[in-house]
Amino acid sequence: MRIQNLLYRAALSALLVCTAAHAGLWEDGYADYQRKDYAGAVAKWQIVADTGDRDAQSLLGLMHFAGQGTPQSYPKAIIWLRKAAAQGEPKAQFKLGSMYANGQGFERDYQKAAMWYLIAESGGHPEAGKSLKKVSGEISESDLVVARRWAKTCIKREFQNCE
Repeated sequence: MRIQNLLYRAALSALLVCTAAHAGLWEDGYADYQRKDYAGAVAKWQIVADTGDRDAQSLLGLMHFAGQGTPQSYPKAIIWLRKAAAQGEPKAQFKLGSMYANGQGFERDYQKAAMWYLIAESGGHPEAGKSLKKVSGEISESDLVVARRWAKTCIKREFQNCE
């Protein structure tokens, strides 16, 4: 019992140190971003994103999309945004919808854009409803019904295998 208690305490201590280190990197990356040191922000957020942090993954996707601190790359943006979206991150879900709507990194697909906007809207993204309305005017009512079904299935699956 005593050995188990010691092992538990050691594991908890290691977890807290790891969490604190990542929190520090997150904050340092944010400070870099505020100073417009985008390369510094990307370097720090990359470490945090590699551990599975959905917010860092989303931000890395946005940085790759815009070419801030890293060469502009839609394929890399898509990789990071999909990772964050699969964890329910509404900003990443919204950005994927936007990329489908605008044909950025994907062939323009208003139906998939509508699906991602519906998913982002369900997560509380403030602009998703407005963007959904805009792309809904570009597709048939039956295509919109299919997009709603896809979104519902994606949400039910906890954002796994959405595409």
